[in-house]
Amino acid sequence: MFVSTTVAPALLALAARALALPSAGRRDVPSTSVWESVEAAPSSWAQDEIAARSDESIELHIQLAQQNMVEFEQLALAIATPGNAKYGQHMTRDEIDAIIAPKEESRQLVFEWLGNNSLSDTASLNERGNIVTVTTTVSKAEQLLNTKYNSYTNAETGEKATRALSVSLPEILFEHISTIQPTTFFGFKPITPKVRTDIGPDVTYTTPTSLSTLYNFKGATALTQGKMGIAGFIKQWPSTADLKTFLGKFAISGFGNSALSYTCTSVNSGQCPASPSGANIGVEANLDVQYARAITSKIPNEFYSVGGNNNQIYEYLSEYLLALSAAERPNVVSVSYGGDESSVTKSVASTTCNQFMQLGAAGVSILFASGDSGVGSGCTISGSKAYQPDFPGGCPYVTMVGGTTGSTTEQAWVDGGGGFSNYFTRPTWQDTQVSSWLSKNKDGNTQYYNSAGRAYPDVAAAATYFEIVDGSKTEAVDGTSCAAPTFASIIELVNSNRLAAGKSALGFLNPWLYGNASSALTDITAGSIGGCAAISGAGFTAIAGWDPATGLGTPNYQKLLTVSNAT
Repeated sequence: MFVSTTVAPALLALAARALALPSAGRRDVPSTSVWESVEAAPSSWAQDEIAARSDESIELHIQLAQQNMVEFEQLALAIATPGNAKYGQHMTRDEIDAIIAPKEESRQLVFEWLGNNSLSDTASLNERGNIVTVTTTVSKAEQLLNTKYNSYTNAETGEKATRALSVSLPEILFEHISTIQPTTFFGFKPITPKVRTDIGPDVTYTTPTSLSTLYNFKGATALTQGKMGIAGFIKQWPSTADLKTFLGKFAISGFGNSALSYTCTSVNSGQCPASPSGANIGVEANLDVQYARAITSKIPNEFYSVGGNNNQIYEYLSEYLLALSAAERPNVVSVSYGGDESSVTKSVASTTCNQFMQLGAAGVSILFASGDSGVGSGCTISGSKAYQPDFPGGCPYVTMVGGTTGSTTEQAWVDGGGGFSNYFTRPTWQDTQVSSWLSKNKDGNTQYYNSAGRAYPDVAAAATYFEIVDGSKTEAVDGTSCAAPTFASIIELVNSNRLAAGKSALGFLNPWLYGNASSALTDITAGSIGGCAAISGAGFTAIAGWDPATGLGTPNYQKLLTVSNAT
């Protein structure tokens, strides 16, 4: 759980000494410079005619810059790379913080700055010492950040948000702060599966049993070790009644888990209603929990209900998981939330990715749905036509899962997300495969994407005609939010075997997937992804080897288990 505490006495004394200056008792307020800005709100957000109220309460989250990140990244990669002497030696949060904890100077300067703006009394430091929370008003936040807040409405959801388009800080703080929100970022959103209403008589539905045949995990019975995690946000929860009905219809024969359920855990005051109803029963939450529970044998499942606004959802979840002991943490977390990379500020993207890197070093595999818009939807960045990559698709420390279709012979699903990041460069562990694809790419349109960027998806799984139970009704849905929990659950089966054999969990997956495990994946060589209707011929084709339509391919559990046993 994210814990907010009052500032430690030693830190208060340090800040007080910094503020105890001659005459006025504080330094002259320094001039500020623009620290971060965006050109405009994302296209789905419109500025309201009525301005944000000056007395509106706002809670600022200030992430302090962590140190030694280059050194830590090298260590995180070593821990995740088979053959390295440090492989599998996952770290505790204390061990991580011994390397990357913010400098004391950073805390001192931030609290001095808040004191100069009469805000130190409403500021608190979290238990870990890396996040400062300030409760204030819009007018005082505007003064602090030398900005203007406006009120916005999301045209798709009706959601309201108070945001600014720029943040200015004293230059001395630039290197000491990694993010300040809510300011320039408008939040993440669920990659919601699409309910099918156009189903013909010859459709073959996807069920846990059909997946067990397709991905060769029928023999994964009676596994109990480890923990499977499912992330839930934005006040949507699974229904235990729907899960019971689903397992009664679709549980895999021999798995013996038709009477099992999941544990709901509150993170940052997230709710765990006993009987959610109406709009709060999320199709996404039901899908994730139903397929994770059905696939993961008798392994405990945990649904993390994350409260708060959709700006800091990954912050809340990451901080909560890192605070747990290794025995309490999930080995795998499946997530089906994201957004256009261009709508995520670089500070948020970098800080979030660093949090995922820490989770990987702690032994947690994070798998995300790659999105349901192919190479993009709006496909305009800074006024120019461009493929629109997904975030966190570009983050090297998550495993992105694309989509396939076909009950026996798979091909790329046309709406599956894939592409290249404009924020993150291509990591070394995928350089060989991606460089090979680039050398033989016949899809063209290279002017619309950054071929030097981190490429995704990494892998793929089935994404169409998934039968679920939602609100007591059986229906079929499509989306990479079907693929992510499927692939993630199969990885958890592998982890359970590893733990039973006295091995560590896999943790950050990608170096293993692109190295040892690539031969255990089924290469998809048919179909393509689309998107970006305004760009002629937009999309990527599935070919032999890695490609930005289906990554390295789809899972074969028995082959993955064989590779894991030798790792």
